[in-house]
Amino acid sequence: MLQHFFSDYLVKLQETNQKWWEDLELSRAAANSPLNKAMQQVNFEDTTKLFESAANQPAALLKIQADWWQKQLQIWQSVSLAAASEEIVQSEKGDKRFASEEWQKDILFNFIKQTYLLFSQTYLETIESIEGLDEKSKERILFFSRQSLNALSPSNYIATNPELLKLTLEQNGENLVSGLEQLREDVESSADILKIRMTNNNAFRVGEDVANTKGEVVFKNELFELIQYRPLTKQVNSTPLMIVPPFINKYYILDLREKNSMVRWLLEQGHAVFMISWRNPSEAQRHTEFGDYVTDGVVKAVTAIEEITGQSEVNAAGYCIGGTVLASTVAYYAAKRMKKRIKSATFFTTLLDFSQPGEVGAYINDTIINAIEAQNNAKGFMDGRSLSVTFSLLRENSLYWNYYIDNYLKGNSPVDFDLLYWNSDSTNVAAETHNFLLKELYMNNKLVKQKGVKIGGVWIDLKKVTIPSYFVSTKEDHIALWQGTYRGALQVGGNKTFVLGESGHIAGIVNHPDKNKYGFWTNDSLDESASDWLSGASHTEGSWWKHWNEWLLKFNDEEPIDLFRVGSDQYPVLDKAPGKYVKQVLPIEES
Repeated sequence: MLQHFFSDYLVKLQETNQKWWEDLELSRAAANSPLNKAMQQVNFEDTTKLFESAANQPAALLKIQADWWQKQLQIWQSVSLAAASEEIVQSEKGDKRFASEEWQKDILFNFIKQTYLLFSQTYLETIESIEGLDEKSKERILFFSRQSLNALSPSNYIATNPELLKLTLEQNGENLVSGLEQLREDVESSADILKIRMTNNNAFRVGEDVANTKGEVVFKNELFELIQYRPLTKQVNSTPLMIVPPFINKYYILDLREKNSMVRWLLEQGHAVFMISWRNPSEAQRHTEFGDYVTDGVVKAVTAIEEITGQSEVNAAGYCIGGTVLASTVAYYAAKRMKKRIKSATFFTTLLDFSQPGEVGAYINDTIINAIEAQNNAKGFMDGRSLSVTFSLLRENSLYWNYYIDNYLKGNSPVDFDLLYWNSDSTNVAAETHNFLLKELYMNNKLVKQKGVKIGGVWIDLKKVTIPSYFVSTKEDHIALWQGTYRGALQVGGNKTFVLGESGHIAGIVNHPDKNKYGFWTNDSLDESASDWLSGASHTEGSWWKHWNEWLLKFNDEEPIDLFRVGSDQYPVLDKAPGKYVKQVLPIEES
């Protein structure tokens, strides 16, 4: 029955054989890279500590083993009695790997599923139960063990996935032929680790389908372009609003399409919006430092906005690491004893205190960071494609393996989804900047220390940030844990508002009011403990955007004013939005 499939499959494999082996050699080189060896070393050291600690508590491990054996016997019993409907072990909430009814109805596959789930849960429970292991080592072991367990899930293999097996037989293997072609294309466009496409990369065009809010580029240097958006109201609020996006992603997450564009919505509320669009660095920008994003980035953007609008201050908002840059800028102004130029600061899912970074902390280790630093210095940058996969693997089942199954094993074409298109539109990070982020911020947490970070020749101090600030984080954020962003809010002075939205790092922020999808929590008190703050917080239905807009209006005149001019003699219009930097794709070719 599968003869025709295997014939076609072998022909296809032979056609791509040469390229395949070239890619395989690259994969082998990546497997033997200093970074991979460093991770193996750290894993070996952590595992050794685990075994040493486990040897001192045999009674606890014996109990876990006994519980596992008892449940395994129950699974066997349910199978022998053909009681496939009985679930001894269930998937965790939100785990969609075994949602297909075939996993439940077929006794054999039900047994495979439950045995796998029981083993996985017992394995992780065993690690959790071991005392005497330092917290960082335990977190790394749990993270990488979870990665391995989920990679070995029976849902990832045709022979142990009833849905895939049935599909392959019905389609005579054509799904695998199609999947092989997609895999070949993805390998060609990946860096040192397979980047699985999440959406149709040809479905959207930057500046036409996404990032299409009208505006002009009014300033450009080697680091960024500044976009001034055209107003959508007859008058505007008196204080211009500048947005600082993360330099590890492209800005248009905040300007996808009309139905979910934060930029467009802000324009509709009467704000005069300016957006920084960071350059996508290549080897030529290897020496770009974190401080350059302050002095040659935000500072120069503020100067341009002030000159164009004639206003002496701006409201500013920063997203993720863009918020870290924004806070550093305000602290830089204070350290230089310059006049206040940013009237208020808003921070979207921003870490200032990096002591609680979340699951990315699994990579924060001397050995691993030194290896990454050596790799960055050799290339001149951290490849954005590898960085994208790293973040996807923080939620491996929903952001990696599900696409692996759909694309390569089911042979499905990815859906057209603007947010996933943006997520796949990766950006590099300059070597010196990425090294600084990992070593000085994530590992040494220097941003919250006295004389920890020097920018533009001066030591900055977050405590000297005294302007009003608005922090918004999201409850399910896996990149910047809200408890960690909350700690950062405590590090700055001035009047502070903290808001906690529902959902995650992206969906919780890009939460247009018209959709009325996710709510948020507020609490006028800022307790020392994040959990205490949440226990006393009030929940509100609907998007936090409206709440933020009301807060922003406090830093504007009571009545709107006439429209600002577009550009100026000193800052003439250079290009139409979205400009050129945002259209740079990987790998970057220098012009």
